[in-house]
Amino acid sequence: MTVLTDPLVEYAFRPTERWRVLAACRGMDTDLFYPEGRGRALRLREERAKQVCAGCPVARECRLSAGGYPERYGIWGGLTEGERGWSRR
Repeated sequence: MTVLTDPLVEYAFRPTERWRVLAACRGMDTDLFYPEGRGRALRLREERAKQVCAGCPVARECRLSAGGYPERYGIWGGLTEGERGWSRR
């Protein structure tokens, strides 16, 4: 479990990554955004993460960042691996 709560965390990011300070998921358990399981259980876990992303003011930046690395796993900007073009295999 990783939780970012340090008020100075803004300085830990490069200027192009400062959007992370405004992320709706900041301070949340990151395990939520790396759901495991299969079938209905997986879809429910993904939906919980997507609900957080739906209200996020920097979801677009998050999606772009994930595509730029590329970030292989997890929910980024409200998109799963498959929605971002990755296979779960």
